[in-house]
Amino acid sequence: MRLVTVEDIKAGDILAKDVLLEDYTILLGKGTELKEAYIEKLRDLNIVTVYIEEPKEEEEAESRLSLEVITILREDVEEKVKNKVKDILELHVYQKTEGLKEIADTAQKVISDILSDKAVVEKVYDVKERSADIYEHSLTICTIATLIALKLELTEKEIYDIGVSSLLHDLGLRYLVLHYEDQDINLLPAKDQEEYRKHPIYAYTAVKKESWISEEAKNLVLSHKEHIDGSGYPMGTDVVSRSAQIIGVCDEFDEMICGIGKARVRVHEAISTIRNYSGIWFEDDIVKAFLGLIAVYPAGSKVMTNQKELAVVMKQNPSFPERPVLRVISDKFGQPIKEEKIIDLVKDTSVVIQQVVK
Repeated sequence: MRLVTVEDIKAGDILAKDVLLEDYTILLGKGTELKEAYIEKLRDLNIVTVYIEEPKEEEEAESRLSLEVITILREDVEEKVKNKVKDILELHVYQKTEGLKEIADTAQKVISDILSDKAVVEKVYDVKERSADIYEHSLTICTIATLIALKLELTEKEIYDIGVSSLLHDLGLRYLVLHYEDQDINLLPAKDQEEYRKHPIYAYTAVKKESWISEEAKNLVLSHKEHIDGSGYPMGTDVVSRSAQIIGVCDEFDEMICGIGKARVRVHEAISTIRNYSGIWFEDDIVKAFLGLIAVYPAGSKVMTNQKELAVVMKQNPSFPERPVLRVISDKFGQPIKEEKIIDLVKDTSVVIQQVVK
């Protein structure tokens, strides 16, 4: 199985994974043999990448640059852990609180998997927009926050507490009956805004008597929405631990790209917002560590350059999250490029990305 751009697939290729629309509806199922009409439909819907089965026989060496997606966790580990987190948190909603202690083991497994890669903090990771899912969201916060903690050289205990509390931080959302998916809570009625802002308290209340979680981790669950300028909630304090800020910056970013209590935006827009609040909501070095880890334009994104050429982001440049490697797919006149044209934005500084094309 390999991830390819729609521009690279050809009639006869077999899908290795379902192709999903933004609402998770299956457009084309795993095992579908792609026909020209299907490929054209994928283009019309602006679907940029798909997974296809590897050819059974060796083909001629591929000269075109392969799409390179860098994720924090291995795909099999991520799916397994996400399902585990979902099972644990859903059982808690039905008053089976004893199951929550499994979160501790789950956090340790996530941290161990991250630590298995010695160059883990030297990479730039692709995190894509998606629909609201608090379980996937919690796992994403756990992984990115762990990376930041490692990059800032926090202690082993601090990293562990961050991992555990990240998986639990939005437990309180399970108690809410109001609609918060792809919804800016600041536009909700005042009583709904007040209720939404209680979710850290609900989560803290659920774990405050548990002995398997440290007091520091409990406080992180409670304070992950606080800001150093006092504009956060639920307490509105300006005294916010660095660990809480690490979780907080990851939470703000991921909420924006998956639409939890916010209207969904693109990754580059979310990163721009985080950058704007550096030194205001979060300490500068924490924001800097975050920005150094997350790709502004995830692999597979379709972008327009200042040369008016349409291109696909193929891979990231370590240490330069805003300067990926592109493959041009159409020229400034909108005509398809017949021969491969690769632009490394680190090497060619005359070219910049002007916009992301949906």
